[in-house]
Amino acid sequence: MATRLTAVVLLVALLNACATQHLVRLDTGQGAPLEYRPPTSTGSMKMDEEAFEHSLARLVLNTPLTLRPPQQGWLVRASYPSNGEDTRWQRLMSKSFGGLCAPGQRKENCLFLLDDVMGLSEWDRLGVGLGLSLDPLRESISKAVEDTLAPQLFYTIIATGLVTWAVLAANPEPIFTKAAAIVSALLLIYLGVETFLEVVDASRELKWATDRATTWEELEHASQRFANRIGPKVARVFVLAITVVVSHGMTGGAAWLSSRLSMLPSFSEAAAVGAPRLGINLTNVGQVSSVAVVGNTIVISLPATAVAMAAQSMGGGSAAGTNLAFRSWGSFSGLKSALGSAGEGKQWHHIIEQTPNNVQRFGPHALHNTKNVVPLDQAIHTRLSAVYSSIRLNITGSNSMTVRQWLSTQSYEAQRQFGLLALKNVTKGIW
Repeated sequence: MATRLTAVVLLVALLNACATQHLVRLDTGQGAPLEYRPPTSTGSMKMDEEAFEHSLARLVLNTPLTLRPPQQGWLVRASYPSNGEDTRWQRLMSKSFGGLCAPGQRKENCLFLLDDVMGLSEWDRLGVGLGLSLDPLRESISKAVEDTLAPQLFYTIIATGLVTWAVLAANPEPIFTKAAAIVSALLLIYLGVETFLEVVDASRELKWATDRATTWEELEHASQRFANRIGPKVARVFVLAITVVVSHGMTGGAAWLSSRLSMLPSFSEAAAVGAPRLGINLTNVGQVSSVAVVGNTIVISLPATAVAMAAQSMGGGSAAGTNLAFRSWGSFSGLKSALGSAGEGKQWHHIIEQTPNNVQRFGPHALHNTKNVVPLDQAIHTRLSAVYSSIRLNITGSNSMTVRQWLSTQSYEAQRQFGLLALKNVTKGIW
């Protein structure tokens, strides 16, 4: 029995040692690239249906969609060219969001089963497959864009962006440039490396299946397979990433794009985990020029100014397999288990407090990480806690609200700035 147990343990250890480890390489064009393996414990960001609808509506309604002229290349079909082929494309894409028509039903917002699939180009079939795969999100998307002047045009634009990205992803070792690279960077930050590579592989499979489809049933089966692989939560991120880039139009610059990103769900949490996922800040994704997948390595090209401070601290790079100093966990107990004791006479302190409200608003990884949790002398930690629990008119402007209650209404960035100020003032005896 002992021998068998030992063999099992050795086999598990061997499998873990041989398991594929993903590598992220930041190429700034200055010196050796920065290389590290991102933590695998950080899952995809939470994005429920309500948050998705709210964010999509803000992106679509607050700023008019900027359609790119044909010569710019990435969203050619969304720019209303006058030839018949592209008019047909728009009609096909808008109908694909309505799904397949029921038997005997012939409407302008669904696809007819009697239409000739073989008469469609490979691009058209892939577009239809992606349109059909978004069936779980159709109601949410419809709610979000129902007040626009042309909802069907929006469907066409989004489908075009999805198709263009999927075509690039279908290559054996895809290279995403310009707009597609920004979409990829957003997917990487919100989903993590492993889920991103799953989307790439699912896109490759969908392209292969739709290229060979000869019937509507085969197209529908391919779309369902894609939808099942990525799931609605990932699809929501995918649609929003495309919408951000489309509404930005690639003409407003990185600063404009950054203002659009703030409309995304869980923006503060995503900003906090951008460094451990990729080594870049969420607000700097507009400076990403290309993203490539080479085997198990993600290569991101960007200027040095867009690299997160955690990555910059590595200098000119590190040996493959070296982790960045920044790490995050899904719970405080997980952090303590990994880092151990804060030290003799010290306690772990959250700069942004781990209150239930903060956990719900920002997510656990935005709080339980090596950037937000620091070892602190027990006496100072006790005094800090007393400040947060007290009523301070000079801080909050209120005679009834505690500092903690007042702070709970502030943004992630504001809470961090206050937390650093409080730490400084308590340490110096000012508070």
